[in-house]
Amino acid sequence: MAAIRQRHHKFEAKVRVPVPLRHSHGNREYLYRTLTASNRRAAKLEADAWENGLKLEWAATQGHDCEALSGLRQERRLYHHIRARASAGAFKVNGEDGEAALAGIDYELDKLAEEHGPAELPRLTEMRIAALQDAARDLQGLAVQPRAELEQTFSEIAEEYMSWWSRQGGLKPSNTGNQKRATFHLFGSYFGDRPIREVTKPIAARFMDALRSLDPLWGKSSETRQLPWPELQRRFGEAETGLSTSSLNRHATCLNALWKWAEERDYCRGRNPFAGFRTRLQQGKNLKGYEAWEDDELNHLFAERHKRDDLRELILTGLFSGMRINEAASLTGDQLQERDGVRFIQVRDAKTPAGNREVPLHSKLDWLWDRARSAGTGRIWPRFNCEGPGKKAGADAGREFSHYKKRRGFTSRTKAFHSFRKNVTRIMERARVHENEWAQVLGHEKGFTYGRYNADGITLEHKTAIIELISYPGVNLPEPGQAA
Repeated sequence: MAAIRQRHHKFEAKVRVPVPLRHSHGNREYLYRTLTASNRRAAKLEADAWENGLKLEWAATQGHDCEALSGLRQERRLYHHIRARASAGAFKVNGEDGEAALAGIDYELDKLAEEHGPAELPRLTEMRIAALQDAARDLQGLAVQPRAELEQTFSEIAEEYMSWWSRQGGLKPSNTGNQKRATFHLFGSYFGDRPIREVTKPIAARFMDALRSLDPLWGKSSETRQLPWPELQRRFGEAETGLSTSSLNRHATCLNALWKWAEERDYCRGRNPFAGFRTRLQQGKNLKGYEAWEDDELNHLFAERHKRDDLRELILTGLFSGMRINEAASLTGDQLQERDGVRFIQVRDAKTPAGNREVPLHSKLDWLWDRARSAGTGRIWPRFNCEGPGKKAGADAGREFSHYKKRRGFTSRTKAFHSFRKNVTRIMERARVHENEWAQVLGHEKGFTYGRYNADGITLEHKTAIIELISYPGVNLPEPGQAA
């Protein structure tokens, strides 16, 4: 979409050049054009006309003949190009005002009528006529009803939305984009590839009801994620334990945001059919959070001789630091540092800004210092594969831990690697450490007063005293680098 700004009493438009075509524009990322329009509305129409003309030109350079191509996308492109040009006054005759623009449109329509006579009109000519007629209504200030035959399909709208979403600043590499696309695929497969404005509240409600009975494991493989809706329902529908409330909320939020975005661009109007499907999460009722491991559970977990030293060392690191699995599994040797005689782990590129922190090295993790010196700037545990959009080792490490705990008989999702953070939190609370202090060790946000008036936080020495409170006297802990 062309961007416009006012400079020196003139409007200027800016359009991004597609990467494959930049060589033909002097390797420029953007093209600029000074507009003739004297007000912002007219400038927007003129900028859109220029942008659509560029797109038609680019399509031709890539081997597409805009007059010969058939198909819905080409028809849309031609319609919007002609309408924008006509609305901007490209066909004016006998003057420079709105009447001249309308007269020019009438002249173009007369020419098309004379050219084709009573014969059946070619499809692209129909689009030209529709564009000119709608441009005339634009110039007269009349409402223009969307033409159903030119509407973008739901999947096209979703892809345009994802393109917009991915260009936002500050996005960290994550699986969020894949989750959004999975939601859009699910609904698009259920709804059919129709225009988004045809979605009604009953359609959205029935879709959410169907999701509620979908097996939580439906998307574990890339193959099942691409299944059409009828096959997905046949294989994974009517499950005893359907999707969790938090998963349903995520789907509802994603579709709700898509509708709002599409409404702002006039792809749809009216009441948002996806609004109102979020359920308030209540701990213990419809939300089961992670739970701390009990001593007897940890003893049972560690009773098996595990063949992988790196997993055992990762578990110990989590128990005595409270680090998240991604933070721990991705550790490199240079992240272990020393200042004023205090050794610490410099956590960086964390999940949140508060997660970037200094975690003193617990005395039970002294061996980690030697591992770090051996690793140099490389990863301490390189056997954990880097996966996913952010190329993190946590997914592989989490999978290994999940297999391990299941072999030991722990199948509940409330007991996971993340539960070690709950253990650390419980220790801090029982030791009556102020929440704002241990939050700086765990990587949580500080409260308002501490965050605003003590931005530097507590000292490294103070953090060391806090971290040394972590103890598991009733647990037979495995040794690093040795059989449990």
